[in-house]
Amino acid sequence: MYYSQLVEELDECHRNRRASEQLSKSRYGEAAEAKTAAKKIRRDLVTMTRREKARSEMRSAGAWSGGAAVVVALFYEVCKAADRWPFGRQYEPVWTHEAMVSALTFLMTALFAWAYKSMHPESK
Repeated sequence: MYYSQLVEELDECHRNRRASEQLSKSRYGEAAEAKTAAKKIRRDLVTMTRREKARSEMRSAGAWSGGAAVVVALFYEVCKAADRWPFGRQYEPVWTHEAMVSALTFLMTALFAWAYKSMHPESK
């Protein structure tokens, strides 16, 4: 009786070992798949240094600032060509003064910067 009980326990141990080996093999396959997927993602991932990121942001800011200056220049060209100025012709000296041109360029640049930030929330 004692011997048969030990044989049953041994059989149970063998079954448990086989089950754990099967589970281990299936987990190994999942782990290998995950490892190859991570390797592929890491290979395809493009990393940028802080200097490259700053350079990219600088180019972008320059482009948006240039766009704002172009809009202001076009506004003035349209006003000159049409010979019409906001609030009437008597305000032409105000609109053509350097300070007004600078202020409009600054305001347009700020507006473009706000538009850029709202379209690119990941940038600072």
